[in-house]
Amino acid sequence: MNQNNFDYDPEQREVTEAEMPTSPAKEQKTNGIWLAIICVVAAVAVLLTYTLTEAANREYYSEKLAEQQQTINHLKEELGKPRDDVDFEKLGVLAALFERYSYYSGQMDEQEMLTAVLKAYAEATGDNYAEYYTEEEYQQLKTENQGDYEGIGVSTIQTKLTVSEYQYSVFQIVSIYPNGSAASSELQLGDMIYAVKSEDTYQLVNTLGYTKALSMIRGARGTQAEFLVFRKNGEQYESLEFSITRDVFESVSVQGFPADRDSKVGIVRITGFDLTTPHQFKEEIAKLQSQGAEKFVFDVRNNPGGDLQSIKAVLTYFLQKDDLILSSIDAKGNVARSYYAEATTLTGEYAPCSVAEEEIGMYADLEAVVLCNGNTASAAEVFTATLRDYGMATIVGEKTFGKGVMQSFLPLSMFGDYSGYVKMTTYAYVTKCGVTYHDVGISPTEGCEIALSEEAKKSHFHLLEQAKDDQLQMAISQFQ
Repeated sequence: MNQNNFDYDPEQREVTEAEMPTSPAKEQKTNGIWLAIICVVAAVAVLLTYTLTEAANREYYSEKLAEQQQTINHLKEELGKPRDDVDFEKLGVLAALFERYSYYSGQMDEQEMLTAVLKAYAEATGDNYAEYYTEEEYQQLKTENQGDYEGIGVSTIQTKLTVSEYQYSVFQIVSIYPNGSAASSELQLGDMIYAVKSEDTYQLVNTLGYTKALSMIRGARGTQAEFLVFRKNGEQYESLEFSITRDVFESVSVQGFPADRDSKVGIVRITGFDLTTPHQFKEEIAKLQSQGAEKFVFDVRNNPGGDLQSIKAVLTYFLQKDDLILSSIDAKGNVARSYYAEATTLTGEYAPCSVAEEEIGMYADLEAVVLCNGNTASAAEVFTATLRDYGMATIVGEKTFGKGVMQSFLPLSMFGDYSGYVKMTTYAYVTKCGVTYHDVGISPTEGCEIALSEEAKKSHFHLLEQAKDDQLQMAISQFQ
């Protein structure tokens, strides 16, 4: 199960002086903590100069790392030297105080505390998108970006439900993936998971908390996920028990369906740009065209973005060879790298984002509308802005979020025997128009701005009927 939506949008995201201990072992442990912090600070200072992007291919990544090797070696030499400009010794003092005087002394896990400090440092930099990941967290993130999961194959939102005057924390089912094990069960859209079985006992999500409850629903292939759901039956809610075998499934980032009012209009909803998106996008377009669709609404509402290679592949399907997709610019306004529509052969995990020569511009003649809202961000805004800039689509809905910056994942292992990764903002980017929309957003085409009605807001977005969706109806009306 994955919580809707991830960002990669990612939904959704986030230790008397004479009595001080002085034993060599404790001094070594304390020194290890602040030395690691110094390493991270120095690494961040140097890494901010790198011309890397989050989804750059392996060749480019290796090439740039080689160029910076001399700087990296110099940094390694400096790691053990004292820093006069930052008083990191305070961290050592703090660690010693807690070890000597805290009621919980002896119960503290040094590695967990160091991880918490590194995460806090990244958060305190002022970079809203900076984050420190442990090795395990990073590998999990990579797996999810590839679209591979183990679980029951549903997408949910966190919400509250009052039944018999008691308020339950629940996971509401908003999508059931066709290739997941839940698809062959009796689970339905709108069902609300309110309790999960652990050691033969059902525990409420209220008691477990959302994070722990979600981890208990997820699990390894072949194991059982057992939980209780509320399902509305008339004016009442009935409780149902489910036991579903977990399996491997691919996330669904693209869904296509015909418009109720006009079967010649195909609606393609893109919920994120992960590594599954390019091939799913092509499949949904082909399916709708086989059903008679001639015009398309590309719905990127609540799409938090995703991977650069993914959006590059999808936009190449619309553009002509060598058309500019975007340029990344550094803090001084210099162009670091530009990305163009081109045939691309990628390997490994990025192979699904390869583009064949004959696929360039294959959707250039589609009559299209892009539907967006205030939660349309990052790569989804690149999609919106590019089709707008090339005059290929009308933009309907609400002004987008305004995230026009790019993040890079950088491994600390480059600097010695350190694990983990730092994510930080390294570039802003611009599309063909040449103007960044960061903190500004992308406005709908003149006369096409519309918010959902209060009636429509009563239903969850993923469960909203087409006829009640004011924004979708305006998008469809652009073809008439």
